Amino acid sequence: MSEALFNIVFKGRFTSNIDKSKAVLHFSKLFKLPQNKAELFFDGKARTLKKDLNLDQASHFRKALKKAGLRVSLVKQISQEKSQKQLTLSEVGVVIVNKPFKAPKKFDTSQLHLDEVGIKIVEAKKVEAREFDLQGFQLDEVGVQMTEKKETLKPDYDLSGLSIDKVGAIISHKQKVPPPELDISDLSVDEVGATLVKKKKTPKADINTDNISLS
Repeated sequence: MSEALFNIVFKGRFTSNIDKSKAVLHFSKLFKLPQNKAELFFDGKARTLKKDLNLDQASHFRKALKKAGLRVSLVKQISQEKSQKQLTLSEVGVVIVNKPFKAPKKFDTSQLHLDEVGIKIVEAKKVEAREFDLQGFQLDEVGVQMTEKKETLKPDYDLSGLSIDKVGAIISHKQKVPPPELDISDLSVDEVGATLVKKKKTPKADINTDNISLS
């Protein structure tokens, strides 16, 4: 079975912690494009940035773009041969799905009867309207701001030192840990069948029941 391949698709989306100008700047630096050309990728149309990547390569590429605030999607490729095998046409008149027969439900209506036209089945209960004291309320003019929105400063990330390695590059080297050295010079192995622990035999208690009777 061949390995699944993925495409990296970009639709001009970016994370909420940066604005569009920052996203365009990061995109232009990562792909080494002028900002006016990088801005063309943010028109909402789907564009494929990388093709024919395995899952590890595609995940590494997406993680690097996400670190820069850019959002991309992994789209799995479907081979043409596989898609043709999945689609087949049956002959005219062939039943694709047999619907199982369900017997109609039977309801016992022998105890039901109809009243005459105009008879009230349920009497509507009159609910008294509530009275609210609105003397302490007043309406402001149209356009008056009710609450002041607290301005939150957006963090300014410096991504000038970020770059994307080639696909398959090793990000970090695994540190080799030497196996521990254990001193087993004082350990010995008994012969097969040797008794490691001797079971202590407890003598059975001798209880005198001569003076015991049942009521």
